[in-house]
Order: sequence, then structure tokens, then C-alpha cells
Amino acid sequence: MNLNFADTLYFKKENILEIILGLHRSYKYLQREIQTCCELNNLTFNELLVLLEIKKGFKKKIEIANKIYLKKQNLNLILKDMQSKKIITKENKQIIITQLGLNLLEKTTNRINEKVIKVFQKTDSKNMAGFINIIESF
Repeated sequence: MNLNFADTLYFKKENILEIILGLHRSYKYLQREIQTCCELNNLTFNELLVLLEIKKGFKKKIEIANKIYLKKQNLNLILKDMQSKKIITKENKQIIITQLGLNLLEKTTNRINEKVIKVFQKTDSKNMAGFINIIESF
């Protein structure tokens, strides 16, 4: 972990518990917000994950399945549903996001991004220093 002295001043037992509780609440809040954003845009969470991986450049089923740890059968069902919603198309065994899919992805990620920023703005800066270092250690 990449900690400097100022960061370690806040790491007392009581403060660690406060950080963990704060992160847990933030995570639960963000998880609900992500679920709400997906529902508003008629997406499932797995469909969102698949869209994000396709946007990153993974165009083949096996690449996507390996990245998000889905069984190939489940991925096939997800892709079939996404095709029926006209979110993706398949061309020459390549999976491509349609314009509708790009618009849904944009709306969903923008709203999630706004919620994440709000959570981080409300978080005490003392907690953030430790949190950022914990994230950097992964």
C-alpha cells in the first residue's frame, strides 16, 4: 500500500471502522443507483457490463465472457436479449453496439457518474485519503 505519514494518522481502530461503514453505505447507495439507472433505461446490470466491455473493444463472446466472468450460456442469453432490444448487432462473429445501444450506455453511465461524484463530494476528506490509498493498492 502506498501510504504517507499523514494518511496513517487517521488510521486508528475507531477511524477504520468509520471508513468501512462509510464505504459500505456508499457502496450500497451506489449499487441501488446503478440498479435504478439500468431499470430506467430498460437494461439489466449484466447487459450494462457487457455493453461496457464491448465499448472497451472486446468484440468476441469468449473475450467478453472472460472479462466479466459469465458462463458462455448466460452470455448467449444476454446477447440474444440485447439483440432483440436492438442494442447490439452481430456481424462476422463480431458484436457491435448499435446507435440505440450507444445512447442507452451514454445516458446510464452519465447518470451513474453524477451519483458517484455526489457520494465522493459528501465524503469527509480524511476518509478519502485512506480510501484512495486502499484503491491504489489493488
